[in-house]
Amino acid sequence: MRDTYLQQFASRWSEDSRRNFRKQPVVIRHNYNEHHAFSDMALAALIDRHPRDLIDFCTMGDDATDHDSWRAGDPGALTGMELIEAVRNGKLWINLRHAMDTDPQYRPIYEAMLRDMKKADPSFKPLSAEAGILISSPRAQVFLHSDVSETMLWHMRGIKRFRTYPAQAPYLNLDDVEAVLHKDKTEDIPYDPAWDSDAFTVDLHPGMAANWPLHGPHRIENQSGLNVSVPFEISTPQSRAKNAILYANGVLRRQFGYTPKSVETEGLGAFAKQMLTLAVKLKVKLFGERVRPMPKSERTFDIDPDAPDGFVDRAAA
Repeated sequence: MRDTYLQQFASRWSEDSRRNFRKQPVVIRHNYNEHHAFSDMALAALIDRHPRDLIDFCTMGDDATDHDSWRAGDPGALTGMELIEAVRNGKLWINLRHAMDTDPQYRPIYEAMLRDMKKADPSFKPLSAEAGILISSPRAQVFLHSDVSETMLWHMRGIKRFRTYPAQAPYLNLDDVEAVLHKDKTEDIPYDPAWDSDAFTVDLHPGMAANWPLHGPHRIENQSGLNVSVPFEISTPQSRAKNAILYANGVLRRQFGYTPKSVETEGLGAFAKQMLTLAVKLKVKLFGERVRPMPKSERTFDIDPDAPDGFVDRAAA
C-alpha cells in the first residue's frame, strides 16, 4: 500500500542550491518538520524502543572553545517522555544513531529525503547513507568539528545557529581528519572565535536544511526551543576516494615515518595510496584491530529531569 500521508512531504530546491549542492554551503526548504513523527509523543516512543546502546546522552559547557567540557551521561530507567522533558528544561544533547534508517516508522521518511537529494542533483550517487535524530536543549551547542562523511542536516524543531567554515587552513588541518579516520581522536578541531567573520552563518528554523562541502568545519549553537534535527551521513565515491588518500597518508606517517604532502585523488600516486588503504583495511577485516575505548565515552553524570540542567554529576572516583 502506498503511503499517501508521506506524499504530502517534500523539499524545495532553488537553482542555486541545486548547482552548489556539495560544493558550497546551501540551505533549502522542506516540510518534513510537519510530520507527526517529530512530535513529542512520537519521539518519546522512539526513545523507548530504540536500542539504548545506539543512543548518546551528552552535555557540554558554555565556552565554544572548551571541547573537553563535552561529556557523556546515563539516562538510567527514565522513559522517553521523561528524557524529552529533561532535554527541554536542561542542557542536554541526545543522538539516536541510525534511528531514521533502521526504525520501520522512520525509514520511509529517510528514503524520501534521500530521494529528494538524488533528484536535486543527478550526479549525487551515494554508496551508503545513515541518519539519526538529534534532540537537544535550547541552551545546547555542538563544538567545531569536521565530519569524514558528506553531511546534510534537516531541521525539524527549535532554532539553531549553524556556522560552517572553509575546509582549509587555518580553519581545518587535514592531519586532524586523518587522525579521525585512524580513530586516534574525535571529530573535534581547534576553534578561534575570530574565524566567525569568515563563516557561512544561518539560523535554521523548522523546515530548513543545510548542506556543506566534505570535511567542512562546522559548529552549532541552539537559540531557542527544544531542537530536533536529522543529520544524514553519506558516503559517496568522492568522499571515499578523498578519505582513502588521507587514510593512506596516515599509514605512511604512522607505520613508515614518512610525511606525505599530497592529498590529490587523481594520478598514479593516488592510485597507489588507494591500494594501500584497501590492503590495510582488508587486513583489519580479516584479523581485527586493537579495541580502544571511544574518547569521552565514560559516563560522568546521571540525567535527572528535576535538576536545573537536567542532570546530576557523579562523584569523582
